[in-house]
Amino acid sequence: MELQPLYESRRDWQKDFDSYLKENRTLAYMMLKKSGEFKGKTALIQKNSNNEWESISWDVFGEKITAVAKALIDLKLQPGEMCAIFSQNRAEWAISDLGILATRAVSVPIYATNSKEEAEYIINDAEVKILFTGDQGQYDKAKAIITSNSHLKLIVAFDKETKITGNDSIYLDDLIDKGRKLTNNEEFNSRLDNVNPDDMLTLIYTSGTTGNPKGAIHTHRSFMNGIYPSYMRFPEATTDFVSLAILPLSHVFERMWSYGCMSYGIQIAYCPDPKQFIDVMAHVKPHFMTSVPRIWEKVYGTIHEGLKTAPSIKRKLFNWATKVGIKEYRKKIATGKGQTGFKYKLADKLIFSAVRAKLGTERCNVYHIGGAAFAPEINEFFQAFGINIIQGFGLTEFFPVCVGYRDTGKPAYCGPVIPMCSVRISDEGEIQLKGGMCMSGYHKKPDETKACFTDDGWFKTQDVGELIVEEKHGDQLTFIRITDRIKDLIITAGGKNISPQQIEVLLGDELFVEQFVTIGEGRKFISALVVPNFVILDEYCQKNGITYSSKEELVKNPQIIKLYEDIIARRTESLGRVEQVKKFTLLTNELTQEGGELTPTMKLKRKAINEKYKLNIETMYEE
Repeated sequence: MELQPLYESRRDWQKDFDSYLKENRTLAYMMLKKSGEFKGKTALIQKNSNNEWESISWDVFGEKITAVAKALIDLKLQPGEMCAIFSQNRAEWAISDLGILATRAVSVPIYATNSKEEAEYIINDAEVKILFTGDQGQYDKAKAIITSNSHLKLIVAFDKETKITGNDSIYLDDLIDKGRKLTNNEEFNSRLDNVNPDDMLTLIYTSGTTGNPKGAIHTHRSFMNGIYPSYMRFPEATTDFVSLAILPLSHVFERMWSYGCMSYGIQIAYCPDPKQFIDVMAHVKPHFMTSVPRIWEKVYGTIHEGLKTAPSIKRKLFNWATKVGIKEYRKKIATGKGQTGFKYKLADKLIFSAVRAKLGTERCNVYHIGGAAFAPEINEFFQAFGINIIQGFGLTEFFPVCVGYRDTGKPAYCGPVIPMCSVRISDEGEIQLKGGMCMSGYHKKPDETKACFTDDGWFKTQDVGELIVEEKHGDQLTFIRITDRIKDLIITAGGKNISPQQIEVLLGDELFVEQFVTIGEGRKFISALVVPNFVILDEYCQKNGITYSSKEELVKNPQIIKLYEDIIARRTESLGRVEQVKKFTLLTNELTQEGGELTPTMKLKRKAINEKYKLNIETMYEE
């Protein structure tokens, strides 16, 4: 199918959006309207308790949303009151979320991996009245909270297998059955019809890399303002398309993308655990997906590690095909023409198609990535293989900014910027934003809200970067290159500003490295904390006759230290002298959210890491 130019620059976006908002009004209203429009078609796909794939039709989806809403109204949930969802990705997450919103209440996501204390902080800050939980662990944390909490009144458990106790707990199935039997249709319709686009839709809590998380207030209008210009970039999508939800729905990226897809009738398949990625991809074969670079870095690393033991002829053929693919992709980026010649078609038939089939990416339209830097050479590799991965950009407070489509991907850049979003670079180099998809502010934090904006009303991202504008598909498209994160910049004792991400991304696809943290604030040189991939490292030891009795013994072995010296030196040879890693320490334990070193979105809590591993760090700087 030949795709027609979108000519985004020729549209009156505000006028079109006003018409769209008038028709669809709010997120809940729109989804219930769509449940009638797409009646009988598949809405959601997931594995059931028997590990079997099952689908939920749009009419069943809409009926369950309505039942949840009617039951919550019967429980005296009032407009503006808060409910929270504490669960992994699953259909029940969306059903409950939209059921809450249909009552004019506010839905507050909590990361499935959060501790009891982290969940309790959000429940107290948002004054959550009703909490929906996923598995037994989340229910148990909720139960421990509710016993002495002045806000939380009811826990709704998604799983029938969860053991619940007391009058303060109910199963979601029972709540839905109750809603089906209620006769409060008049009140339900009144609530749904009177939801205002400027009503609060959600509080999405930031990941909290430097302290307690803050609740970003989004309205129905700000969510719809993000969805509308994004999904308009995909007119080719149909109800046969599938989007895989692998990022947590508690993250603004996955939640807004999933709802944008639903507004098209695109099916949503749920992956509750990223460790199931390959198996789920093979079954679902998604057209769309959002993810973080780490997933694709590991796939890239696994492919190249496997080549080391492949027959020589296979390695040579693979390397030839890769060179052809990258050359053709670069040609396509530069001229708009490429990936069509005889050599490319032969490489595709012999190598690329087999890799896509193995990964379940045969139907890839666009796979969006975000949340961290993505090495351009890895991006080019997948593009060469016909896997259209494009880097997006946005923040919890302002989402989205960049949404890629068709062949607009540009390795090393995020983009293109969506219509209705304005971007500028401040005199200090900071990326600043303005648009209707911006949050209203932080919940109960007026000072922090004020600090996020310039005097003339632009949102301060704290990202440093640059803009480029290119002509493509009849439009002037803007791309953003993020070079630094203001808060994360390392300033050495010599006064040099160094981006830790620039160093860390070079190790992203290294199979021997599980985690890598750049150290150097106020120091004479750059060092690192390195968590080895002990599974890969054990295989290496077996092949090389290295014996050990514990991880502690292994990381002190001179042969292992030399191995990592060589890996780090090879991977970072492109860096300037002052950016080179002079020393490193191999750690025996992974950095985790439970240990306080990572956020729920797997971002490094650098201050906490520096404090926890202070002795290790000081040792590296001893004369």
